[in-house]
Amino acid sequence: MFSWQHFVWLFICLVGIVTCLFLYRKKRPPFKKVLNYCLVICFLSEFIKVFSTIEMVPSADGSIIYPYIPMNHLPLHLCSIQILMILYVRFTGNEKMRDYLLSFMYPSCVLGAIAALAMPSIFSTTISVDQAFTHPMAYQFFIFHSMLIVLGFIIAWSGEVEWTWKKWRDCLVIIAAMAFISLYVNSMLAQPTYLNGQLQHIDFWPNFFFTYQNPLGIKLTKLWQWHLYLVILCVVVLVLAIICFYPLIGIKKKKQ
Repeated sequence: MFSWQHFVWLFICLVGIVTCLFLYRKKRPPFKKVLNYCLVICFLSEFIKVFSTIEMVPSADGSIIYPYIPMNHLPLHLCSIQILMILYVRFTGNEKMRDYLLSFMYPSCVLGAIAALAMPSIFSTTISVDQAFTHPMAYQFFIFHSMLIVLGFIIAWSGEVEWTWKKWRDCLVIIAAMAFISLYVNSMLAQPTYLNGQLQHIDFWPNFFFTYQNPLGIKLTKLWQWHLYLVILCVVVLVLAIICFYPLIGIKKKKQ
């Protein structure tokens, strides 16, 4: 993080995002066509991720070798969950649910992807910084998250959603529900070590939605520290959601 390779990638992403948004404002393609392009990038992204991260791991006795995808690459992060949402809003006939999800996707795509680009965990979990321009996972990571930012802004500009404070509330409800579910998922996919029925330590946890540990690497050693971290996380999400929705609601009121 914050290496020269990281800054070069941020510049590339910025140029790509600005170019795509400029072309959208100029040509105004149908929203479904935008979703089609996004789905192509999503499928290519997951294809690259799976075949770049899958490992051959031996069984305990070494007699069998299994292909294995590390659990932190499962599509259960805030950004990767967007793939299912893009797929749903593209093909669903349920306009109410579509509207509900789009109002959530706008801030979560923009804010989640910006946070991912600013703090690319890929350099600490998957590849080294020296592989920033030689490993396919680097291209998958930065292009995919750039696409989410573009999609988020297009959702805001497309007129597909009528922006109200009710949508802001619904967005917070969805993110809160997903974050709470992530507590169960993180524990289910963790790898604990027991001795005589007593929990000794945790060897691995996926940390989906960053609800177990913060992305800045600050160590949390006490339960109250984790509680405080969750409170800070909630406040940050609340404020950022207001920043995202306020301009759109203000524009709507001016038009009225």
